[in-house]
Amino acid sequence: MAFLRNLLASVLGTLVALGILFFMFMVFITLAGSADEVRVKDHSVLELKFPYPIQEHSGMDPEDPFSLFFDPAMGLDEITKALAIAKADDRIKGISIANPYLVAGMAQTKAMRDALHDFKESGKFVYAYADLYMQKDYYLCSIADSVFINPVGNMDFKGLAAEVLYFKDLQDKTGVKMEVVRHGEYKSAVEPFLSSEMSENNREQIQSLLASLWLTMRNEIAESRDMDPENLDRIADTLGGRDPEMALESGLIDGLAYLD
Repeated sequence: MAFLRNLLASVLGTLVALGILFFMFMVFITLAGSADEVRVKDHSVLELKFPYPIQEHSGMDPEDPFSLFFDPAMGLDEITKALAIAKADDRIKGISIANPYLVAGMAQTKAMRDALHDFKESGKFVYAYADLYMQKDYYLCSIADSVFINPVGNMDFKGLAAEVLYFKDLQDKTGVKMEVVRHGEYKSAVEPFLSSEMSENNREQIQSLLASLWLTMRNEIAESRDMDPENLDRIADTLGGRDPEMALESGLIDGLAYLD
């Protein structure tokens, strides 16, 4: 009898536990699907913010309750799709880019900039405001009709550079040795393990990459801001836009303003 009583108690306890888990799961699904529906009113302004890292595709399905267990991210596909929809939506009159701090690659940033350029062809406005413009942020926001910065904010516009960390001295001190098979002049992936300084071949290819990226950024900024590309080189070389007043004087921005 004691055995049956314990068995029934165990079964009953298991059923109760499963019932509680099922109830909590249903509540979880209900809460996950209870997000307010977005309703666009007439004369609306689409505000762009980037609070999370930008990936090619975030995989964050709002209807999937288990998506809450993944690190939050924004999908480049979702952003460009939203901009295309906003371009065709007569209820949306323009875009406001608010305090961008991009955690994104250069290719992703350019894709968003191209989408904003396409949006502007509809005749709608684009404004940008930030307390701090990192160089990549400014590259994106330079497409705007007007660019504003906080009077006590800051700006980073100094061109591009690259650094490589080398481990040969560390290996010599620890006795660790890397066995590498390499063929060709521009095979630099394993160079940090074989040398203590950059080879001329690696320096050449890194400089070529940086020059290509900078020319693209510089020329597109110059076109959007109606500035001489060589003038942008001078501003970057002399840090001529490092504070709001200098950025305004150099023509990188259009005005100093607080958020309100």
